[in-house]
Amino acid sequence: MSERRWTWREAGHADREDQCRLFNACFRKDKQVDTFVWKYERNPHGPAVSRVAVDPEGRVVGAYSYVPRRFRRDGERIVLMQASDAMVAAEARRQGIFTGLDDVVCEATGAMGIPWAFAYSGRLSYTGFLGNGWKDIGRATVLRYRYRTRRGLLRLGRVGPVAARTAPVLDRLAAARDRRRFADVPLVLERVERFDERVDELCEAATPDVGLVGERDAAWLDWRYVDNPSRRQECFVLRGEGAPGTLDGLLVAEFQGGNAFLVDHVARTPAARDALLREFTVLGHRRGMEEATALLFDHHPSTTRLEALGWRGPRRRKLFRDMFPFIVRACRADADPEDEDIRRWHLADGDRDAEHMSA
Repeated sequence: MSERRWTWREAGHADREDQCRLFNACFRKDKQVDTFVWKYERNPHGPAVSRVAVDPEGRVVGAYSYVPRRFRRDGERIVLMQASDAMVAAEARRQGIFTGLDDVVCEATGAMGIPWAFAYSGRLSYTGFLGNGWKDIGRATVLRYRYRTRRGLLRLGRVGPVAARTAPVLDRLAAARDRRRFADVPLVLERVERFDERVDELCEAATPDVGLVGERDAAWLDWRYVDNPSRRQECFVLRGEGAPGTLDGLLVAEFQGGNAFLVDHVARTPAARDALLREFTVLGHRRGMEEATALLFDHHPSTTRLEALGWRGPRRRKLFRDMFPFIVRACRADADPEDEDIRRWHLADGDRDAEHMSA
């Protein structure tokens, strides 16, 4: 590691352009400044704890943030932090900026009384995380439903003359299978432009009594899925079969680039969960998608339900393609080690630090 030549300071609104610049350079994206204003400043669960690294010439050469999220822990309300956007300019690497900012932000988080930070780690930062106090406590696995075969063949690198001849035949068989499975499935999901107070009652009723689950209410759902700058998500609700005016479920999806993404869902009952997942699978078929994907922990109740619908987990389970590490860092000495058991965490794809699931 080279000599440290940087200092840090708290990041504010005036730093969003530099944070955007670093993000696009580090992750090869083309985001606009409004993404970082949305993520760091408009979250109804609170503003981000955000820091930037500055070189001797005053240029911002690194940035890192923790984004707050209200959780229920065994029924009690707490706040946790989601690690977000660890970024270092190419010319400033190997000066300890990533680990230094992580320590600074973690210390500030602990001083706020917040016990844990969490993240779905990407490939580039995984080793750095584990070397700086984070623990890998398990994996989130990608489950897939294939309506056609081309995407799967490309992923496996099997696009040759034999695959080219075989794919159309397999596609016809898959289409016939889906017609049999889905022809008589009535779609009762209702598309909504925004969420209302009915989802507050639904999410409260559906929150597990044991474990850690991120709170969902109309304000957070609208911020996360309706008001984000990309606006790629579509939101649906399932009317309740009980009291008038109630909901039995909600679902958020993306249909982009031939892929149907199961972004988020909440169900009041197992029957409602079955209906949500079945109709989402049908929607992907009727939208002409090549495949549908969902990122879930193995212990998530929807994992077995999707498998019953014909979804499949990966055979090879390649890291950062078919499964992603879930990591946590204790921000306080009194953080309960019981929470290092991944089976206590109840999260969905939309709980990742990503504005949208598609590329």
